[in-house]
Parts: sequence; structure tokens; C-alpha cells
Amino acid sequence: MKRFSWLISKYLVQAVLPYFVFSWLLLSVILFVQQASRYSDIFFSVSIPKNLIWQLTFALVPNVVAFTCPMAVLVGVIIGLSRMLGDSELIAIRSAGVGNFQITVPIVWLGVALSVLTFIINLYGVPFAARIVRQVALQTALRKLASPIEPGVFNSEINGYTIYVKNGDFQKGTWENIFIYNEDQAKKEVRLITSKSGRIDINTDTNEESSELVLQNAVVSTISNSDKGSKFISENVGQFRFAIKTKRGEIIDKLTDPKGSPEELGLTDLVRYASGKEGKEKIEAQIIWQRRILLSVTPLIFALLGTALVLRFNRGGGKGLGIFLALVGLVFYYLMTLLGEQLARTEAVNVSTAGWLPLVVSASVISYLFLSDRIFLGQAMTNLFSRSKTYPAALPDHAARSRSIKKFNVYLDATSRILDFDIIQNLLKYFALTVLFLTTIYLIFTAFELWKFAGEISGGALILAEYLFFLLPFIYLQLSPSALMIATLVTFVIKSRQNEIVSWTAAGQSVYRLLLPCFALMILFGILNFGIQEYVAPKTNVVQDDLRARLRSRGVVANKAGKFWVANNRRIYSFEMDENKKEASQKVKNLLIYEFSPDETRLQNIYRTPEAVWETNKIRFSADAEKQTLNDGKVELIKIPNGELAEISNPFNNLNQKPSHLNRRETLAQIEASESDGERRNLEVALEKKYTTLFLPFVITLFTAPFALSLSRRGRVVTVGYAVGVWLLFMGITGTFEQFGLNGYLAPVFAVWSPLFLFSIIGAFLLSRVRT
Repeated sequence: MKRFSWLISKYLVQAVLPYFVFSWLLLSVILFVQQASRYSDIFFSVSIPKNLIWQLTFALVPNVVAFTCPMAVLVGVIIGLSRMLGDSELIAIRSAGVGNFQITVPIVWLGVALSVLTFIINLYGVPFAARIVRQVALQTALRKLASPIEPGVFNSEINGYTIYVKNGDFQKGTWENIFIYNEDQAKKEVRLITSKSGRIDINTDTNEESSELVLQNAVVSTISNSDKGSKFISENVGQFRFAIKTKRGEIIDKLTDPKGSPEELGLTDLVRYASGKEGKEKIEAQIIWQRRILLSVTPLIFALLGTALVLRFNRGGGKGLGIFLALVGLVFYYLMTLLGEQLARTEAVNVSTAGWLPLVVSASVISYLFLSDRIFLGQAMTNLFSRSKTYPAALPDHAARSRSIKKFNVYLDATSRILDFDIIQNLLKYFALTVLFLTTIYLIFTAFELWKFAGEISGGALILAEYLFFLLPFIYLQLSPSALMIATLVTFVIKSRQNEIVSWTAAGQSVYRLLLPCFALMILFGILNFGIQEYVAPKTNVVQDDLRARLRSRGVVANKAGKFWVANNRRIYSFEMDENKKEASQKVKNLLIYEFSPDETRLQNIYRTPEAVWETNKIRFSADAEKQTLNDGKVELIKIPNGELAEISNPFNNLNQKPSHLNRRETLAQIEASESDGERRNLEVALEKKYTTLFLPFVITLFTAPFALSLSRRGRVVTVGYAVGVWLLFMGITGTFEQFGLNGYLAPVFAVWSPLFLFSIIGAFLLSRVRT
């Protein structure tokens, strides 16, 4: 203890802290984007006030940072101490008489400080944020009741009515060209109401559960199909009103109810809540309480684990293995946590015992790392690597030497650009490691979020595993740009530290030439990512969305049967999808087509057919099709066996699908078919983002590489911090411009491409300032 030095302790903490901050920031941004995607309907809604959006934004932060802090501690300790090990600084410290215990103490104090911070966030921040999220969700639902109709979108959730509005003004609350459908199956009667203009009158009385739909100059058409024949009545009713029953009172009760879900309660309140419950409710409350405590002590556990791993592996070949084992340890730790929670939910063990499971396992591993002389696995791997560099004993020395020279000559003949291959190899290696690590974090966070649903249904773990598998393409496309940025930084930072860049420039070569293989690789990654986005992700996104919905509905498979509605010029289509046919997107059943007059106020014709299929520029009916012509209160019925109706675009394709479910061509087709301004803007922004996938890796590398190349040995961490800061600024500006595009303030092309163009200019400027 005599040799304990506060100066060395301070230096150790300073070596770890920057990497912890960068990791924490990076992981938090990535997981924040994942969480924000769950509330995309709020973030990108025109009718939601900006103050609610900002409240939701800040409310998502505490849960994310509390979850990523322990992981960032592990990453920061591993990278910081490994750098010191690689620079022989730990060897110098040990030669001064400082042992492993003195090296570990400052890291432990850092872990304690971060555990206290995480505990405060879990104690106050997480429950407060959960209450804010619930309040924002309820206020959003309340505001949607004020205007439940969106122009260009069919609404079938109002008292058995299907309502369609072709045009409208959200700010004024007025609509134009309105179509309302109501069917009384008992009376075999269909009622159609059309109007050129209308509005919704909101009842401000909090005790009132209804509002009124008011139509001006309405035309009501009633069609009766009884055994005696068809009857048609059309009448002008002037102003038409009918009540819309809403859940306004129920939502207001929830807003004013002080009792929230267990996630919104503090630790003391959770204990009281659990004491007053029985069964699954009590167990779930206890699990939430224990999870917060466990996450609070995890920074300390990971600080000890990271330190033990680095100190146990030598400089020669164990550092990479140590980082790999750190990732394995992280995954294993959270799997133990999930296993303990599942055992508690099934009442195989009590909640307290389940909480001790990851702690006991972690303590055992850390104790073994600190107290054992040498890890057998590490020595075995080192020996394996050393043996792999020798030649078989059966080969004579001259033969081995000849083979070596021959291989070298072939490699040299293939290219004289050895450094190019070295740069590409390092970029690919660090990209793969970064994607693997970030994907692991993403999957762990998602598993924690959905495990409570999976644990309540039979085979839930298998469904969750299947969901996580089909989620991988989506995760890769989300993480790939960030991983390429990190890989570029790490590759050139290491080469700068090893003086390879200095040697390159001293040989008379330009730094720009050094970047050539990097830029070429980024172009290839852009093409690869675009291919995954076009041919893989649309299919896997459909599957993973279905599996997620199945998990959250406790295993209930969503019923996709039902009527679809599509509007196209003077026609409105009602039909059901034929799920049993291979050409399901082209063939439909129980098709009804309502054809209106040129001024779109009166119904003229109704087409009925049990089956129909869209072919090039037409809809072909089955043999039992019929047409009803409505005129002067009379219905003329015409049989049209094997008839057809001219239609340029396919109205049955890509119905109400998310942009993530569509490739580029399908998105273009849905843009052309969409009658909703909001939906069209959403699709147009998504389409432009699909195109930017080709260029995004190149642009990110363009403004990242200059920071890595202009490193001075003294300001390395600060300069890397600038690079990460510029990347975060790029992410923030890109998201802001996209929201402007979705809300109609900017054209989609300008909203999506402006940030890329701006940061390309910034990158080119920074690159021009690099000393070559």
C-alpha cells in the first residue's frame, strides 16, 4: 500500500473515461433510435403538438441510458486498459511496484460512482419517464379523437361506419368529397352518404362520450336487396348530422388517474404495490424492482470484469481474446438475468433467488480471473496461434522456404498495393466486430423489452428467438453506417499510432492515396446494403412485425381477414384478399365497385362479383358478376359474365403496407395509388431514403476519415471526440430534416438529400485541410 499513487490512479481513470463516454453516447443513440421507432406515428404526425413530441423525446432517454451505462463501462475499461497494455504503460506501472490490486482500485471507484448514478436514474428517472410516456400516449389518443378522419384514408372504426374523405384541412377541421358507408346485414340494406363538404363538432364536455359529424348538402342513397328484388332510394337531405361515440371519457379518466402501471412506480411504491397484490401481478412488480437494483450494480460488476480480463491476458496474443470474452461475458450475464426472471415467472424459484443468479455467476468468474495464475483457455489459444505460424515438420526447411517465397511472389504479382489490402482487411475486421457488438446490444435490449410477453405464452421463447432472427436484416441496415464510421476511425487511428501514416507520407505518397481503398470499400458497402434493403429486408420485416405483434398479443395470431377499401378517381373499391392464391396481390373476392358521377356527388353504378383479378390495364370479373345502374329511384340489374372494367393501375396491390415492407418499385407504385397527402409524403420520404442507402457509407467516411488522419499523439482522444460529435450532428440534422419532409414543410427530395449534400461539402473541406 506504500506504493499506492493517486497520480497513477488518476491516469488509469483518465485512460478509461473517454472510451466509456464515447461508448455510452454511441450505444445510447443507437438504442434511442430503436425506441423512437416504436412511436413513429407520434413523432411524424402532423396533428400532434411539438411540445408532446419533445416530452416523448426526453422521456425515452432515462431508460436507454440506464441500460447502456453498464455496457459502456465494460467497453471503456476493456479498450482503455488494453491501449495501456499495448503501449506497455501497464508494464511500466507494474515495474514501479504497483500491483493488480492498486490498478483495480481506481476502476472499482469509477464503477461505484457510475452505479450510484445508474441507481439514481432507476430510482427517479425511469419511473418518471414511464409516466410521461403514458401521458403523451393518452394525450395523443385524445387529440386524434378531435379529428379521427385523415384525408385519403378509410376509417372503419366509427360506430360501424366506413368514412372516406378525399381532401381536407387539418388546421380548420374541414373536409371535402366525403363518402360514408353503412351496412345493415339484418335488413340487407346498404346506406351510402356523400357530401361535398363537412366537419366534426367536438363536444368539450369531459363527461360527454360523443361528437357529431356534420355534412353539408348531403345525398343519402339507400339500396335494399331483399327477396322481392332490389330497391334504390336517393334523397337530398341538406345538412346531415350523426353522433360519433368516442372513448374520450375513458382516456380522461386514465389521464387523471394517479395509479399507473408498475413501471411508473418508484422502488418504495413498488414494494407497497407488490405487498397488496397476489399471483403474477405481485411477481411482475417484484421482478421490476429487482431489475432496477440489478442494473444499478451492473456498472461495478462490469468494471471488475473488464479489469480482470485485461490483466489476465498478456500483450502477445491475449488482448483480442480478452475483448471477445468480454462480449461473451456480457451476453452471458444478461442471459442469466433473463433466465432468472423466467424462472421467477414460472415460480420455479422465488424472485430473490432469481436475482442472485447473475450476481453469483459474475462473482465466481471475476474471482477466478483475479485469483488464478493463468487462464487455460488463453494459453491454449496463444499456443494455437503460435503453432499456426509454423510449417509441418514433414516439409524440409528448403521446401518450406521455397513455398513461402513462391506464395509471396504470387501475392506480390497480383498487386503491388500491399497496404491497400491491409487497410481493407482492417476495415472489414473492425466493421465485423462493431456490427457484432452493436447487434448483440440491440438484441439484448429488445429481448429485455419483449421477454415479459414471451414468458407468458407457451413456446414464447421460441417465438422470441424467431423474431430476433428475422430482425437481423433490419438491425444490420440500422447499424451499418455507424459501424462503418467506427471501423474507419479505429483503422486509421491505429495506423497513426503505429506511425504507418508517417512512414507513408515520408515515402512521398499522398494521404489521399491512403484513403482510396477505404472509399472504394464504402461504395461496395453501399451497393451491398442497397441490395439487402431491396431483396431481403422487405420480406423479413413483414415476418418480424407479425411475430412482434403475436408476442405483444400473448400469442394470439392477428386475423387478417376483412374488408379492404381503396379509392381511385371516381371509384371506390371494397373487397377481401384471397389469401389462398399465389397471386393474392392481384386476385380478390367479394368485390364491390362504387362508381360516382363526374362531380363525385351521386352514385351511378355498383359492380358486384365473387372474384376478380387485375390484369394489365383492366379488372377482369368472374362469371357471376353483375352491374347495378342507379337512376331516378330505379335499379337496373345487368348480368355481365366474364366482364371487365378499364383500370390503369392495380388497386389491390400493396395495401396500407409500411415503407419498410416495400422495395423501391413497390413504394413507387403505392405512391401513385395513394390518395392521402400524409401517406404520400411518408412514402416519398421513405423512397428517397432508400436511394441514399447507396451513398450513405461513402458520405459518413468522407467526414470521418479527416479526423482520423489528422491526429496528433497528444490530442487523439479529443479529435476522435470531434468525429463522434460530427456524426451525432449528422444524425440529428438528418432526423430533423426528415421530420420537416414528413410534415410537409420541405419537399421530400430536399429533406432527405440536403443533410448528405451538406456533410459531403463539410467532409471535402476537412479533407482538404489534412496535411498530405
